[in-house]
Amino acid sequence: MANQRQVKRRIGTAQNISKITKAMEMVAASKMKKAQDQALAARPYSQALYDSIATISQVSKLNSHPLLSTHEAGIPIVVVVGTDKGLCGALNGNLMKQLFVWKKQHKDGEVIAIGKKAVLAARALDMTVHAQFTQIAEQVTTVDIVPLTTLVLNGFSSQKFHSVDVLYTDFINTLSQKPKQAPLLPISRTFKPDVVEERVDEKMPAKDYTFEPDPKQILNSLLPFYLENTIFHSFLEAKASEHSARMVAMKNASENAGELVEELKLVYNKTRQQGITTELLDIISATMSLS
Repeated sequence: MANQRQVKRRIGTAQNISKITKAMEMVAASKMKKAQDQALAARPYSQALYDSIATISQVSKLNSHPLLSTHEAGIPIVVVVGTDKGLCGALNGNLMKQLFVWKKQHKDGEVIAIGKKAVLAARALDMTVHAQFTQIAEQVTTVDIVPLTTLVLNGFSSQKFHSVDVLYTDFINTLSQKPKQAPLLPISRTFKPDVVEERVDEKMPAKDYTFEPDPKQILNSLLPFYLENTIFHSFLEAKASEHSARMVAMKNASENAGELVEELKLVYNKTRQQGITTELLDIISATMSLS
């Protein structure tokens, strides 16, 4: 009977866990849809902004802008966009693996960690956390990333940072997300010369471009905005990936809990049947001994 009580207790525990994970799955699914729509809607705008800056830079030959040119001073920095919460499958683990690859390429590099899990990953890899931002809003806005953008911009402009990369989880679809490393500063590292020249030629010859105001003033305004938008877009992709991974993880957990309940019910029924059989044998044995 003790075994039956233990099995029954385990069944109750598994059923309670299943209810919790099912509720978390539904919450994650609701957040996932909003985050996915926001990330997908931002992609065309980000691409158009990139094309505009790449075209202006290519046509005007203004490669000496402070945000476009490289310098030797400073340390390499990577902005790691992780999560504040867990229960999202292998998402943070895969991000940590990519961070380890970056660390091997930049021995003296430091981390700007976004999210508690990114902070833990950096410390686990024995990396210096230059700055950290936690408790990121569910619905990220450009206002939320102003402190980060300012930190990165000032650090690179003052030559404290040699280069800046961003590491985040790129959203592919609900079932697939992968870590992605992208250059932030200098911005010229993001340009692919062959692609840029091809796109410029497709639009119109370089000699046919007229800029008002002059290209330098345009870049002075656009480049900081482009940096802010790139960081913002990485946050959107990371949020869409996080909620998608969590929804799938909770769905799998609910299904596993359901399977465990069914298995435990079989064990319970077998144990109960065995107990009944034992009692019947005892009764038969007692009856035979009396007769």
